[in-house]
Amino acid sequence: MAGKYRAYAEYRDSEVESLGKIPGHWKTASLSKLFSIKAGGDVNLECFSEGRTEEFPYPVYTNANSESAVYGYTSRSNFGPNTITVSGRGYIGFAAFRDHPYDAIIRLLVLAPFGQLHCKFFVYYINEVINFSVQSSAIGQLSTEQISPYKVAFPAVDEQIKIANFLDHETAKIDTLIEKQQQLIKLLQEKRQAVISHAVTKGLNPNAPMRDSGVEWLGEVPEHWRLLKGGYLGYFFGSEPVSEEDVNSDGGIPFLKVSTLSLNGVRPEGYDFFVNELIGKKFRKNKDYLVFPKRGAAIFTNKVNIIHDDSIVDPNLMGWKIGSVARLEFVAHLLKLRGLGDIADVSTVPQINNKHIEPIKFPIPPINEQEEIIEYLEEKSQRFDDLIGRAALAIELMQERRTALISAAVTGKIDVRDWQPPVDSRLRGNDGVAA
Repeated sequence: MAGKYRAYAEYRDSEVESLGKIPGHWKTASLSKLFSIKAGGDVNLECFSEGRTEEFPYPVYTNANSESAVYGYTSRSNFGPNTITVSGRGYIGFAAFRDHPYDAIIRLLVLAPFGQLHCKFFVYYINEVINFSVQSSAIGQLSTEQISPYKVAFPAVDEQIKIANFLDHETAKIDTLIEKQQQLIKLLQEKRQAVISHAVTKGLNPNAPMRDSGVEWLGEVPEHWRLLKGGYLGYFFGSEPVSEEDVNSDGGIPFLKVSTLSLNGVRPEGYDFFVNELIGKKFRKNKDYLVFPKRGAAIFTNKVNIIHDDSIVDPNLMGWKIGSVARLEFVAHLLKLRGLGDIADVSTVPQINNKHIEPIKFPIPPINEQEEIIEYLEEKSQRFDDLIGRAALAIELMQERRTALISAAVTGKIDVRDWQPPVDSRLRGNDGVAA
C-alpha cells in the first residue's frame, strides 16, 4: 500500500504480538472490554414466519457466510441495531454488521458495543485481521469465552468512521471490478459450451445438408450422420469392492471419486486417491473410458470425464467403455450436452444406470469427422480456457488487493484521515454516518 497512501507520523509497540506497531494515538483492548458478547438463542417457532409480514417484521439470521442470510422472520427482536454477528459454527469467524433489530440462532455470536464504537470498522477488522479458527474447538465451534480475549487495535470513533467509509468506497470499486470479471467468465463458459454443442450436433460444415433427427434435444443433424443408441456405442461398468482402508493419498493405481472429476472440462486435473499396486492386483482395472456420477446430488454437477490411465472407480461412479464406432472425446461432449440430471431417475434418490443411457440416441458422424471436430474443439477450448484463466487471475489479484487494503487500513499501516469520497459519491449520500 506504500506509495499511494501515507503512513501515520508516529507509531508505538502495541504489546500484542500479532499486531506489532500501531499508530501512537490508537488503543488496544480485548473484544470483551468493548462489546457485550452473547450467543443467539432458540427461535420460538410460535413467533416465527418464513416471510416478512407486519406481524413478523424482524429477520432471524443464521451462521451462513453471507451478510444477508435470513432463516425467517420473528415477531420480536432480541438484538438491536448497531451490533455485529459472528459465525460460531460452520464458516467460523465471519462477521456482519447489523443496522436493524433482529434475532439470531444459537450458532451466531452477537457483539453489542458498550460505548460509542463504529461497528463497521470492527467488522472489517474481524474479517481480515483475526483468525478465530485457531481457537475454535475440534468440531468447528466458536464460543463466547473463546472470542472474548482477542485483542483489537482501534482509534477514536470519528477515525473509525473515516476508515470504514474509506473501505466501503474502495472495496465497492474492487467488488464491482471482480463482479465484471466473474460475469466475463460466465459469458466465456456459456460461449464455449455453445461452440461445443453446435460442433457435436451440427458439425463444422455450415453447408452440409440437414435432416430432422426426430430427437427433441437434438433437432436437425447433418444428413450423413448416424443416430446410434448408447447401448451400441459401448458397455458400462461399475466399481470394484475396494475397502476405504485400502485407499491412500500417496500413490499407486488411481482410485476415482466424484471429487476427482473436473467440473468444467472433460479431463481430471489430477488424482487425489490411490490403491497401492499390490492390493490393486486383486481388482479389475480399466483405462480409456468415460466416467460420471451415478447416484445422489453429484449427478447434477454433470461431471463427465475421460480417463486414459489404468484406474478403479468408487461405488458412486459409473464407467463407460466406448467401442470403435466413436471417439471418447466426442461422446463425452455429447453426454455432457444431454445432461446427467435429465437422464437420471429422480423418483427417490437420483441415480443413473445403463438402462437410462442405453436407449438414448446420439448423433455420430464418421470417425474422420469426429476427429476433425475434436481437434477443432480442443483448439477453441484452449482459447476460451486462456481467457477464463486471465479473468480468474485478475479476480485473484483484486481479492488480494482488497484484503491487503482492509488489513492496512484497520491496523493503522496507512493514514486515511484526510480521505474524502469523490463528489458524485457524496451526492449519493455515501459520506458515512456514525453508528
